[in-house]
Amino acid sequence: MTYVNPSAKVFDHLDRLEAWRRGARPVPVSLEVDLTARCSLGCQSCHQAHTHSRGPWAQRLRVLPQGFESVGDVADTATTLFWLPQAREAGVEAIVWTGGGEPTLHPEWQTIVDRAHQLGFKQGMYTLGGHLDAASGRHLAERATWVVVSLDCADAATYAREKGVPPARFGDACRGIQSLVGHGAVVGVSFLLHAGNWREAPRMLDLARSLGATYATFRPTIEVSQQTPGVPQGDRSWAIAAQPLLVDLAGAPDVECDPARFIEWATWTGHGYRTCYGIRLNATITPDSRMWVCVNRRGLADSCLGDLRVESFMAAWARHPGHWTVDAQCRAMCRLHPVNQSLSAVYTERQHREFI
Repeated sequence: MTYVNPSAKVFDHLDRLEAWRRGARPVPVSLEVDLTARCSLGCQSCHQAHTHSRGPWAQRLRVLPQGFESVGDVADTATTLFWLPQAREAGVEAIVWTGGGEPTLHPEWQTIVDRAHQLGFKQGMYTLGGHLDAASGRHLAERATWVVVSLDCADAATYAREKGVPPARFGDACRGIQSLVGHGAVVGVSFLLHAGNWREAPRMLDLARSLGATYATFRPTIEVSQQTPGVPQGDRSWAIAAQPLLVDLAGAPDVECDPARFIEWATWTGHGYRTCYGIRLNATITPDSRMWVCVNRRGLADSCLGDLRVESFMAAWARHPGHWTVDAQCRAMCRLHPVNQSLSAVYTERQHREFI
């Protein structure tokens, strides 16, 4: 499958990459927007649990990253509807409603999705799925290019244990997936694999198929601490042991799975480059309407580009540094890592470059 292929998709935007090389400052291709910092689940491996203002995680001891700032609770609808047309006019092509928190917990998420659709944005959403019903699921799927439901488990008992919620919430999530099917959007079901569940991947795939999903995606669970996000934690040897199964899964036409990504996690010793250029193609907006240079650095004061409550989209984007030096707060296997693996090759200066 090729829906999820960030390392190759960058080459569809060579015009923006070349504009940056010339010293221009083209807007990002896509924005990742957190409509809320609320979540009704308590996933132990959630990288953004420290941002949650509501939900099970808010009731537990959370160690915040050094320099972390609150990113708000629920996005102001009027402010969001104000900056959306600015971003579209500037040339942003797509919006991913994500988190942070759960986007469908915003009381007016459908109104916001409608407006983005009217403006001509391509839209995607990552959701837990359990708050969708037949009507809202269809509403979303008729306006979105894709929707991915993070399910992670093959049965209700495991879901309850790993998510910290009653088993009935698993059924809600499955019905949410079904509500999306057949209404235009590509529907993905996401499963994070780890030492305790990777052997269940075939059952997970069977479940996704039974629910009518377009595809299932399998990724490694990235375990780090909030204080040292660049340092892996926990057992990673399972990702090597799982290779025969992962290779088999990757051969299915309705599966997104990159076995090499699992090997990279198992053997992670660092990003392998010093400069992040992926931030040129993507940015993040949190519920407080602040714009951040990187999805994994939301909440870190040194990474804030501006505040859309008091300034225009372009005024905030004008502060973009153009690149970022990988530092201790850059997460292992970060969101933009495969993008940077491609871009580090694009931007490397070479001897005798005129001779191919």
